[in-house]
Amino acid sequence: MNATKADELGKKYMQQYSLYREFATRASNLLESLVEQDGIQLYSVSGEAKPTENFLQSFDPQADAAPTSLTDIADLCSVKVLVHFPEDVEKVEKVIHQEFLVDMSRSMTSSKLDDPDRFGYPAVYYTLSLNQARASMREWSKYKDLPFSLEVRTVIQEAWAANTPKLMLPTDASTKRRMQRKLFRVGALLEEADEGYYTLWESARESAMPVTPPVVTVAPTPAAKRVFDRSALRQYFQEHEEIPDKWAEIASEVGFPAFKPDAEYLDTSLSYLWDILRAAEMDSPDEFQRFIDSLEREEKGREQIATVYKAFEREAQSWRVDGYSALFLLVLNLKWDVLQNKDLVELNVKRGSDRIKGIA
Repeated sequence: MNATKADELGKKYMQQYSLYREFATRASNLLESLVEQDGIQLYSVSGEAKPTENFLQSFDPQADAAPTSLTDIADLCSVKVLVHFPEDVEKVEKVIHQEFLVDMSRSMTSSKLDDPDRFGYPAVYYTLSLNQARASMREWSKYKDLPFSLEVRTVIQEAWAANTPKLMLPTDASTKRRMQRKLFRVGALLEEADEGYYTLWESARESAMPVTPPVVTVAPTPAAKRVFDRSALRQYFQEHEEIPDKWAEIASEVGFPAFKPDAEYLDTSLSYLWDILRAAEMDSPDEFQRFIDSLEREEKGREQIATVYKAFEREAQSWRVDGYSALFLLVLNLKWDVLQNKDLVELNVKRGSDRIKGIA
């Protein structure tokens, strides 16, 4: 493939970059949900689209197997899943094979990492795409032709991946061989540490006494704030299911069309709600609870959601407002003094708003 073709693909990727960014968010949220449903404890899940300025790093345009379309390049959209133990990696792999189409020719499964002569402590890598059942859903159909790459690592493997490239500096052949031998040993020690932690964890579970820790009263420290992440927000609503149900009902009562989304749609709405809470600097459970409580005072929340409907009455007939989306609109309006000075496109708030309006 010549440089002209590479430039054409680069321009096409720039045009579709927002779609890839959106897919990275949706795919990472979906994987997090699917894995947690299987009872697998995650350390973190992240997704991103390759920056447009790094596009040409994805391939060599002069190579025989150079890509001819964007769908040939899996790492334009990438997701990384970090788990605690090697056994968790294998559990995640089972979920992957059940829920996605796997391109085995462009994947590195755990079974392929058993070579005793392999270098270092590499991670599992998959090239995936949506299966037919999910791709046929309205919410996912626009991503049906997009592949994405998935790395599944333990936390210790992440340390190897983060630090090893820093050591690859130009040097003479003799020094390079010595460093490589040392890295072989370091990789083996890290792998042994991973397995050792799991063995200790199993032993601790087996020998643990059924005793709850003593309750210690500690004076609250204002500076020590609990981080309010997506998982914490999801847990909050699992414990307060009545809140989104209530606001979906109120939205319908003030005039928004009745809307009954499926579970995946709601999960995405929850993710966008978290995005706007982060942008509005509501970064603790206590702050969010105070906001929820404030909506009840003198029916402040109902009055505000009714005001939004009246201001956009004509367009609102095509809006899709579930309970999480209603809360999204309330945060958008009641915290506008904070949000108006933020980059709402970069913070994912604009996409959440467009989705409610049926644009995305």
